[in-house]
Amino acid sequence: MPPSAVPFESLSALGPFFALDELRIEQSGWTGVRRLIGDPTATDEAIDLYAGRLGISRRDIAGSLLVQGWAGRLTSVLAGCQVLAHGVPDLAAANLAYRFVEGAPVELRITDPALDEVTVGWQRLIDLHLEPLIAAVDGRCRAGRRRLWGNVAAALAGSVGSLARAGVATLDELTCLPWTQPAGLRDLGEWVTTPSGLRYARRTCCNLVRVPGYGLCSDCVIDREPRGRRTIE
Repeated sequence: MPPSAVPFESLSALGPFFALDELRIEQSGWTGVRRLIGDPTATDEAIDLYAGRLGISRRDIAGSLLVQGWAGRLTSVLAGCQVLAHGVPDLAAANLAYRFVEGAPVELRITDPALDEVTVGWQRLIDLHLEPLIAAVDGRCRAGRRRLWGNVAAALAGSVGSLARAGVATLDELTCLPWTQPAGLRDLGEWVTTPSGLRYARRTCCNLVRVPGYGLCSDCVIDREPRGRRTIE
């Protein structure tokens, strides 16, 4: 019988992007995600933190990469739970708290770890977390909403790829599952067949290439060549 709550230890074993823990009342030093979304000061602080870490002055690039990293954490938790436990937690902003840590992905903790069906969990993540987060970030730095949603699509693809590399399932198996290619994100990228195997090809650029010391991402639209498509009907 699948677990009824988040399998915290199993998630953490997959890597830092998958890690999640339960938030307890007595714990301090954590900020509710609703503040990041609803308080412009908190949104600015997060964007400026990323700009400082990257050594750049362009807040639009910092905001783009903030959303990309944030979405990477959320989609990894969702994907990991679905594969390991056949259910996903409520990843709405109201159910999560965060803490930025130097040199590591943002830490996340959850108030209610109960699991639900993946389509329900995905819609709550979109409507009650990612949509308002993107609106908040774009409103503070004009990163571009399509770019930011492209980051979400790429983040989900990256999470799926990480699960395959962890040996949980093959990439072929994972990309055949409907939840790995949500309808609302399909025009932002696709899985393509290349001589070396499946690769995700996005249709927007996160702008990491404009950060000194970085090059093109493996899924970058700038470096895309036509290949056979892998789609879900």
